[in-house]
Amino acid sequence: MTSESRSAAGIRYWTAGRGRRDTFLLVHGWCCDHEFLTPVARHLADRRSARVISVDMPGHGESPPPPDGYGVDQMAGRLRAFAAELDLRRVTAVGHSLGGVWSLATAAGARDRFTGLVMLDSAVAGPPGAAEAVTRVADSLRDDTSGEAREAVVRSYFLPRSDPRLVRRVVAATSRPSTQVAYEPIAGLAAYVTGDGDAADLARWDRPSCYVGSNAPFADYARLAQLAPQADVGQTVGSGHFVQLEVPGQVNAMIDRHLELTDGDD
Repeated sequence: MTSESRSAAGIRYWTAGRGRRDTFLLVHGWCCDHEFLTPVARHLADRRSARVISVDMPGHGESPPPPDGYGVDQMAGRLRAFAAELDLRRVTAVGHSLGGVWSLATAAGARDRFTGLVMLDSAVAGPPGAAEAVTRVADSLRDDTSGEAREAVVRSYFLPRSDPRLVRRVVAATSRPSTQVAYEPIAGLAAYVTGDGDAADLARWDRPSCYVGSNAPFADYARLAQLAPQADVGQTVGSGHFVQLEVPGQVNAMIDRHLELTDGDD
């Protein structure tokens, strides 16, 4: 990615690639920043000759807090404003974790600009009890000023055999945002899935989509197939939640295959 950041609609972003036919918008997840998707960004820029735009979501990394809160609809609204300000067209959104949820809500509400969607182990189409589980996580983060609950959540996203150096790096990076940034986006996710917002957005997004899960994916694949029958679904081998960091080769290969299969689709 380029070393210089720019800003649009209150969002800092970085660009890579020289292509103009395809635009990929990369959206990181909870308590992360744009660097968490660097392996995907480099791959798409090098292999697809496309324009790749990686963002720091509002309140994360170098972007200022959002003016209207961290709910899924609010964060999706910021992404839509960002795409409109840059006049992005034919965009494929690639989101990891909560970034995939934000990307889904963004794309479903802006079909004039978004034509594709890739979600990396995102909390959509969950099994029974998923909404309650997210709510419990949010509750544990509400007053977590010490950061102990947040660290416990992050560590739970890895496998016992995950690279300890990567675990330490991710734990350190995700500890930087404030308690508010750790809590409010998860509370927003809890409200979204409790109200079946993910189901509604998956049902109305009838364009190409791809879901790449971890060893213990957040999505219920059978339910995902019912809500989004057009979706390509894959699962990584030997990876916890941060699939793009643990097994980037597997993730990039699945994205490539999905793009090959859907090239030319609207």
